[in-house]
Amino acid sequence: MARRSLRLPWAAVGALLVAALLLTGCSGAALTPSSWPGVAADAETAYVASNQAVYAIDLATGAQRWRFPSEADRGVALYAPPLITDDGLVILGGFDKTVYAIHASDGRQAWTFTQANDRYVGGASQAGDLILVPSSDHTLYALQRASGALVWSFETGAPLWAAPLVDGEVVYLPSQDHTLYALNVRTGKPLWSKDLGAALSDTPVLAGGLLLAGTFGQGLTSLDPRTGAPDWAVTTAGWVWGNPAADEAAAYFGDLSGAGRAVSLKDGSDLWSYQAGGDVVASPALGDSTVYFATAAGVVQARSTADGASLWEVTLAGPVNTDPLLAGDHLLVAVAGGDVLLAALDPATGATRWTFAPAK
Repeated sequence: MARRSLRLPWAAVGALLVAALLLTGCSGAALTPSSWPGVAADAETAYVASNQAVYAIDLATGAQRWRFPSEADRGVALYAPPLITDDGLVILGGFDKTVYAIHASDGRQAWTFTQANDRYVGGASQAGDLILVPSSDHTLYALQRASGALVWSFETGAPLWAAPLVDGEVVYLPSQDHTLYALNVRTGKPLWSKDLGAALSDTPVLAGGLLLAGTFGQGLTSLDPRTGAPDWAVTTAGWVWGNPAADEAAAYFGDLSGAGRAVSLKDGSDLWSYQAGGDVVASPALGDSTVYFATAAGVVQARSTADGASLWEVTLAGPVNTDPLLAGDHLLVAVAGGDVLLAALDPATGATRWTFAPAK
């Protein structure tokens, strides 16, 4: 195993995160979202939302291309993962109850949507000419991509913290009210809903003809995407905050007990597992034969998809609660609370290629 480290001391946040969530998780009461960076990328640029700005960063060099807003604004707080649309917009919601559409080319504002009554924590999704944005005011807003005008909205019983999954004419919406909803993408009308017995905080995944969803109480659950009927479920020692990554045979995921696991898509049976050494809040990233886990202790680990064998491990200077992202030939990892905001690692070795830190 190759081991590389960027070492700086930091205060562990995992125990505090779990303690805060335990106060309300199974009761159905509102949970408190943490503020960690949101990351997305296209072929040439990484976009990182953190604190008062979203930064566009050159994938090849790590240099900043632009930031939005161009000057610091204390009224703005941006943490949701940006959505990059197919017509060149970067869209994300803020803690200021506003959805921003920004031109990816130069960071100019295209439009805003300001009708929500609470902050945006989760990312947006694109469905053709619609942008679907989940809000902590319990509502999914469907907006016109070109103008930001409201087309329809759908209200649930609790805050929405995760981007919906769009598959053709169906939208799958996870909610903190313990329910996974299937909606018609054009009208927002419900097709079915399923109470999973615990809050959902991340986007479900379609794999092997199944809909996979992690929860704060039941582990990982698989459903029939047409009806919501359950198939198999995996019980975990800790809550599943992130979503799984999946290939044709297996689903890979972690939980707040610090376990990283691979289970069979066929029946949910265990294929392999290991202890990551810290709370696994982020969803793993999946390569051709490697799965990448990150922990709230700042450790990034590459594991073989075949048997879970360790390939390399890197310790970064701060907690990693944001999903690592494979972009081009980089593994992008956002760090919360440190001097470095984004690190680009070599997926094969874990070596650092560049880091990005916002200008002071």
